[in-house]
Amino acid sequence: VVKLLSNKRSQAVGILMSSLHLDMKDIQHAVVNLDNSVVDLETLQALYENRAQSDELEKIEKHGRSSKDKENAKSLDKPEQFLYELSLIPNFSERVFCILFQSTFSESICSIHRKLELLQKLCETLKNGPGVMQVLGLVLAFGNYMNGGNKTRGQADGFGLDILPKLKDVKSSDNSRSLLSYIVSYYLRNFDEDAGKEQCLFPLPEPQDLFQASQMKFEDFQKDLRKLKKDLKGVELHVGYSPRKL
Repeated sequence: VVKLLSNKRSQAVGILMSSLHLDMKDIQHAVVNLDNSVVDLETLQALYENRAQSDELEKIEKHGRSSKDKENAKSLDKPEQFLYELSLIPNFSERVFCILFQSTFSESICSIHRKLELLQKLCETLKNGPGVMQVLGLVLAFGNYMNGGNKTRGQADGFGLDILPKLKDVKSSDNSRSLLSYIVSYYLRNFDEDAGKEQCLFPLPEPQDLFQASQMKFEDFQKDLRKLKKDLKGVELHVGYSPRKL
């Protein structure tokens, strides 16, 4: 047999072939008719990623032309033959690209939208939430009281957010209580009428939401949107359709 692929590439295609357990006609039916009942999206993704590249396909087709009229011509090795048959499916790359994009587009947009909604909700809560303002007001009031005798720091009009993690490190004279626990207990006694009851609500954003939002980067959002726009452009080129802009 004729081997035109590198050993590594031939091995990768061979592994894919052995894992499929599908006839080429099943693959063609799935691609042409957008039917995922037999060939699932994961398999289509693997086929798309392992499809013959232009230089490989050129070598395969060149061999086919040169051996067409020869009686004792050697046949292609199985991986080469598989890639060639795959290339015979009408518009294989374009069709599979569109199928895969269609399957992930809504999920990708929803994922970005959920993250931005969470970020917007947290920003609104931190800016306008009465519980947040009351807690921060207590931090400022107690800080002003404790620094009352200090001309430099007494009666400050505000404070840096970097001091918030340090509240737990400020201890009482007997070292039994932190300033953080005192502020929490003071808030519960004087501001929260439902403290200790079932209807009591946490006055600040949920810690897991804050953590999730702290991990978000606008560069990642921009990167994801650029990829979606690029893929949308690819769909437009493949099928001659111009989707609405993101």
